[in-house]
Amino acid sequence: MKKPKILVGWKEHCALPEFNISRIVAKVDTGADTSCIHAVEIEPFLYHGHVHVRFVTHPVQFDESTPLACTAPTIDYRIVRSSNGQHERRYVIETKIILGPHDFVTELTLTDRSELNFRMLLGKEFLSKSCLIDVGKKFCQDKLSANTVKP
Repeated sequence: MKKPKILVGWKEHCALPEFNISRIVAKVDTGADTSCIHAVEIEPFLYHGHVHVRFVTHPVQFDESTPLACTAPTIDYRIVRSSNGQHERRYVIETKIILGPHDFVTELTLTDRSELNFRMLLGKEFLSKSCLIDVGKKFCQDKLSANTVKP
């Protein structure tokens, strides 16, 4: 049975329990096809014959002093056109995302968002399946606490 869509504003608190991220502010971006997360020091490696990636993220906006090392299996490697019109190859991973009391599995591309205001974007592929957007609101889903994040 299909889950009902949830209401989101133009930005929301999310959690990514597989990366021990209890809170990250994500911008809702209907201009982006795929969701993405800030990642630097992206390093592919083989594990049991499958490509995985190691990367470092800084989940807190404007704070480079809290690096978080992450590892994930890749599901794809795509060419993505960024907001500045440039094309770049990005690794794609799949992970669990929590918004308020709701959890979903979604794809994320990995890209350096150091110069941008938001460390994560929620794109159309995720939004169209899971969300209704009220662009006049923000943080429609309850703020997350460490107690709500379970891997």
